[in-house]
Amino acid sequence: MTSLVNRVRIASKDRAARREQAMVAKMGPTIEERQGHLLAFYEQYEMLVETLCDAAQYGPTPKLQRSYAQYREWMLQHYPEVRPFVVSYLRFSPEDAELGLMMEGRNFDAFEALTAAQDLNHFLQTDDGGMISRITRTREALNLYGEHLRQLAARTA
Repeated sequence: MTSLVNRVRIASKDRAARREQAMVAKMGPTIEERQGHLLAFYEQYEMLVETLCDAAQYGPTPKLQRSYAQYREWMLQHYPEVRPFVVSYLRFSPEDAELGLMMEGRNFDAFEALTAAQDLNHFLQTDDGGMISRITRTREALNLYGEHLRQLAARTA
């Protein structure tokens, strides 16, 4: 009798595990894949931030112009991959939305506001004094999302 009860429990757990795996497959990338995307994104994000801060201090030198163009292009291509996850941790600001409406006729979040300008000159000219706030809020969102992923990974390990 005990053997039969154990078989039923094992079969029940196996079905639950298969359902969970099917749900994860439908939901998108795994935790490890999301961590990899976040790490790659964070590295490029930090280089963009460094470029923006240097430009605010030294002006839009040709080298900084090239760097901004390179990091902006990368961010525009890869932000949509992490956006569905990271915006849950982002504090939104009306200034970001206003900047987006002014520049492209749609709302922006802080990440989009940091890469909205076509070039560094335009970024510096249209900066409404919110660059540091945007950097702080985006960095906070990335850190909170990273912590969330670490906790998920620890629970599944």
